[in-house]
Amino acid sequence: MAKLAEIVAYLDRRLDSRNVPEPYGTNGLQVEASQEVTRVGLAVDACLQTFEELKDCQLIVVHHGLFWPKISRVTGVMAQSIGQLFRQGTSLYASHLPLDVHAELGNNAQILQQLGFSRGDLFAPVGYLADVDLSLADLHGLVESRIGPARLLDFGPSRVTRVAVSSGQASVGMVDQAVSAGAQVMITGEAGHPIYHAALQAGLSIMLAGHYQTEIWGVKALMPELEKEFQVQTRFVDIPTGF
Repeated sequence: MAKLAEIVAYLDRRLDSRNVPEPYGTNGLQVEASQEVTRVGLAVDACLQTFEELKDCQLIVVHHGLFWPKISRVTGVMAQSIGQLFRQGTSLYASHLPLDVHAELGNNAQILQQLGFSRGDLFAPVGYLADVDLSLADLHGLVESRIGPARLLDFGPSRVTRVAVSSGQASVGMVDQAVSAGAQVMITGEAGHPIYHAALQAGLSIMLAGHYQTEIWGVKALMPELEKEFQVQTRFVDIPTGF
């Protein structure tokens, strides 16, 4: 049995949470509902379905937590979610951008590992570059076989020597950043409408592999570490959103 405080301190330190700028939410322990931990659940999203499916866990670790900017009241859906955690005695830990950018455990580093690519320089806020040598068609096939279905916007050359990887949602500004970094392809989760013409004009191919699907890798990578460090049981619950 492990102490909640010890696991939280380990995650804060391992993910370097305090040193990663986070404009979108609150990283770290979000809900404290138990002090002793034997089972840790992991998921992408903090939501009622996640909590109910992991009700036998004393701690849940997620990528997308409950608290985001402009959330200042615990009412409605938020009250239901937090109430469920307290009723079942489950604490909640969230790691957003720290679990995107981490050089070993992060979503982007893990995606590159899944694809068999070596991690290169940092790209945009939380992504990475990788030097490769394969056709666009082969790269697309590799992404679909190892990450998941990916929509291809084929706007660049047929031969790829550098890719930019950024999990979650890409912004229009990342198009110029990818091109400036020498990438012919950007692999991401999802993107807004304006990115289509920006990428077309820049000659940058884009692969959209799903916001959810590109962000399962970080929490999964934490599982063996927590098991080894604290002798706890871990379980990942897969709740795809389709985004």
